[in-house]
Amino acid sequence: MTNETQRIDIATVVGLGMLLMPLLTMWHEIGGHAAACAVQGGKVATIGAFYVDCDGLEGLPRVVVAIAGVAVDCVLALLAFALWRGARSDLARLVLWLTWVTKAFVAAGYFCFSGATGVGDLGPGDGGGIGPLPLPFLWRAGELVIGIAAYVLLVRAAIRTLTAMLGDSPATVPARRTIAHGYYATIGCAAVLVGLLNPLGIFITIMSAAASSFGGNAGMISVGFTVPSGATTKPFVIARNWPIIVAGAVVLAGFGLVLGPSEHFR
Repeated sequence: MTNETQRIDIATVVGLGMLLMPLLTMWHEIGGHAAACAVQGGKVATIGAFYVDCDGLEGLPRVVVAIAGVAVDCVLALLAFALWRGARSDLARLVLWLTWVTKAFVAAGYFCFSGATGVGDLGPGDGGGIGPLPLPFLWRAGELVIGIAAYVLLVRAAIRTLTAMLGDSPATVPARRTIAHGYYATIGCAAVLVGLLNPLGIFITIMSAAASSFGGNAGMISVGFTVPSGATTKPFVIARNWPIIVAGAVVLAGFGLVLGPSEHFR
């Protein structure tokens, strides 16, 4: 097969990263944490690009708010995966693949992050989302084991499903790297830039923006570097798509300008 049978436009991949990073982040923060807060009668006090403050809830309702982000990420990952299996066009398959892999990686990453640090949405300590809990170190150890095991399985699944789209020959390596590494670099850099707009400064950038994007999606590095040893190269073309590129730039700019500094409702 010629190279033209497998061509991925990097500008369109960047556009998808600029578009999906804000949308998938808002799904986690607004569709998860903020929605769980409001449904249970709490008051959403602040919505930032990478966090939500909920007032008026304690005990189990507070725990529900903390885990709601990871829960809705899991739901979206499963839905996107199911839709990916039935998609036909190359662009639709790529968008759905990026969506399910991103949300699945982030969900597993929260178990790893909270297990390792004790903070974050699933942190069982005094400063964690689900804490304080008795024997927090046992909770953290359990979360870390679950997170690592899930993440390893998800990286393998991401490689396997990308192979289903591209084929299993070494000739697919350039397409793999353009998709995985181009997307990963875009969402990570975009998240950090938006995080720097937050009044909490470098703290929110490191603990939320960089952790969820660069950290949570680090599996994309392995996906891109995988070199298969088969003989099949499937036709797969993502052409330059200006509507996606422009939409990505507009959505990212709006996300950063509105939710980067945070919206307060007190």
